[in-house]
Amino acid sequence: MLKSIRNHYFRDVINRLNDLETAVRVLTESPAYEPGDGVGLNGSMNRKRIFGELLRKYDFSFVIETGTYLGDTAGYFAEASNLPVYSSEINPMLHSLARMRLKGRPGIRLVRSDSRKFLEDMGANRDVAEKECFFYLDAHWGKDCPLAEEISIIASRWRNFVVMVDDFQVPGDPGYAYDRCGMFRWMNLSLIRKSVMEHDLAAYFPSTPGTEEAASGKPKGFVVLARNGEYGDRLKTVSLLREHRSAKG
Repeated sequence: MLKSIRNHYFRDVINRLNDLETAVRVLTESPAYEPGDGVGLNGSMNRKRIFGELLRKYDFSFVIETGTYLGDTAGYFAEASNLPVYSSEINPMLHSLARMRLKGRPGIRLVRSDSRKFLEDMGANRDVAEKECFFYLDAHWGKDCPLAEEISIIASRWRNFVVMVDDFQVPGDPGYAYDRCGMFRWMNLSLIRKSVMEHDLAAYFPSTPGTEEAASGKPKGFVVLARNGEYGDRLKTVSLLREHRSAKG
């Protein structure tokens, strides 16, 4: 019991120090959001091209993001799409930094909230839930990994949607990096298989090999999800995506 309390205390101290380091870096190097090729979506030009194709193939009314971090991707979405962008961040310091950096940028609403509650609240708004939406899920960090729950909330409340998940394992391509969820779980299809099967979702991955991605360091993997059928089938025509045939297997 005492060891558990001590470990929790040290983790809390480390997290606070990391937040402080991030705040100092942002305040001294990047106090305001500035657009650019390397800004948003981890600086991935392929991912930005995919988002551009999705905007042409779908009639999205909103962009909804979980995991604002410092606001670069929210800023990019607002500029690239000219759509209203809603973004949630549970960390109070990161939320404050993002608000500072995006101050004065139109069309962006930042919410400090757990991602699951945020999505439930958005889904309870009929003006949003009845419209086509693009979701960008990036709220996985530390021991908490709400990804499967986020996907189930979205699929239960929206009929037409496309989801992109950051930091996700790309099957068959070790050239892409991906994150761990807690001690023993990874950001991969096994983590979301139940949600994918329950809501009849199709999964698509980048067709460009990770080794060919122009990114600093190893590029982050991602997956794109949509409901099977006519709506989701449009993803088959996105040139930089490939369908994963065994997403349910």
